[in-house]
Order: sequence, then structure tokens, then C-alpha cells
Amino acid sequence: MRFGVASKQAYICRDCGYIYSDRTPFDKLPDKYFCPVCGAPKRRFKPYEPKVAKNANATDARKARKEQLKKDEAVGQALPIGIAVGILALAGLFFYLNSVY
Repeated sequence: MRFGVASKQAYICRDCGYIYSDRTPFDKLPDKYFCPVCGAPKRRFKPYEPKVAKNANATDARKARKEQLKKDEAVGQALPIGIAVGILALAGLFFYLNSVY
């Protein structure tokens, strides 16, 4: 019998906070794999770095992770808007200074 070293990388569902950390490496799962809690497809999972506790998929723990994921994604979504506003402000300042001086 041949035993391979399984990846210890855990993956988290972006929709509900479920953590996949089973023996089968996540990359080896079929593309039709879905989250057992919310039914999200495999593409909605992302690598999860912190150490996984035994009760990681308890309802309270998942809800707390889901809230943190929402906050993290909200910051990522607001960043392009902030950059666009900054560019517009710089362009406005440039044209103002060129018309005054």
C-alpha cells in the first residue's frame, strides 16, 4: 500500500464560513463539490490560514467567521471606489491650479 502525504491546507466557504479540512485534499475534490452547509459551489471556497480547531464548524464559530468574511470583502470592494475618488480629486486639483496660475 502506498500512502501519500495529504495537504493540511484548510479551505473556507466565503458564503457561510464552513471550513473544509478533511483527509481528501481540496484540490482532489471534483469540480461539482458543494458546501455541505449552504450548497455553495467549490469555486466559492478560499484557502484558510489559521489553525483549525475541533469545533471549527460549530454554528456560533461559523457565524463569527461569516461576519469577518463580510467585513473583509466589504473593504476589498470599497478600495476601487476610494482610488477612483482620489484620482478624480487629483485631476480636479490639477485643472484648478492650472486655471488659477
